[in-house]
Amino acid sequence: MKANIWRFVNAIAQGPGFDPASMTIMPLWQRLQERFGFPPKSISNYFRRLRDWGVLAVVATGRTAEFTPKSSGRTENEAAIYVLLEKADVQSVEKSSVPVPTRAVNNPPHATREGDSKIQMEAAPPLTSSKRAAQRREVNHQLLNRKEPFWDPNTTTNAGNKRERREAERLASLELQFRSFPLQRISTAHVAAICRPFLRAGWTVKDLKHAIDWRPNTDARYHHDGAAGVDNTGAWLRFRLGKWIRPDGGFYRSPSQKQAAEQAQRVAERRAAQERRERERGEWATYTPLAMGWRERVALAQEAQSA
Repeated sequence: MKANIWRFVNAIAQGPGFDPASMTIMPLWQRLQERFGFPPKSISNYFRRLRDWGVLAVVATGRTAEFTPKSSGRTENEAAIYVLLEKADVQSVEKSSVPVPTRAVNNPPHATREGDSKIQMEAAPPLTSSKRAAQRREVNHQLLNRKEPFWDPNTTTNAGNKRERREAERLASLELQFRSFPLQRISTAHVAAICRPFLRAGWTVKDLKHAIDWRPNTDARYHHDGAAGVDNTGAWLRFRLGKWIRPDGGFYRSPSQKQAAEQAQRVAERRAAQERRERERGEWATYTPLAMGWRERVALAQEAQSA
């Protein structure tokens, strides 16, 4: 039985839906049946056993085409998304105590070796459950006693020196936790570590909340938050925000950046129209009409033709 499960794990890890950066997989049952010969009942049992053993968690459940929103424009079934968890040797470590990213490194587009042009996260050692529980109690205490926003949701965090930016990123992450209930399961430091590359790219708290709930460059909203039953909330957050990273490693424009660009375009168009109207008024002001009327001009033209 264990040999079959080990072969099943290798099969889903070798599939095209496996992302080694986030350790997420999107296996297709039809491919597992046709290519590797696993019967449907065995596939269901293997997935259940891996979840029971704590080495697999659900990031987003699948759905059939009939439950897909019409606004998304999709007519095909969507496969479920899982994340592979790594067992730690430290006792009393949560499933969500995965290595916490501390900063992002954006490789240049011309990189040719192992690293591609994607955002890579450097990892910090996992925290014990007691320390994480204390951090969550502190977060919940701050959220319950919130009387005003921790950070303006429409303001970026790039102003000031390094210490001020770090504090601004912490407050912005705390405000994001208040606006997104699933993020209250993990510490503010964990949320800030995942969101820091986006905050330093000029994103705001509202932009991050939009990226968690909506797919990039579309009007399609996720049909559910996808966090129900997920033990690894950090991996779920990385997966949702990772959709907003371009293949070359850059970021798609955030909603506020799109709005600012559209506003600048409208201002430039209005300025150009105003300059055009002023130029036309100036030309009309300097226009001097001819002394003779059109009848005189026609008569002179006829005389010139007959001469």
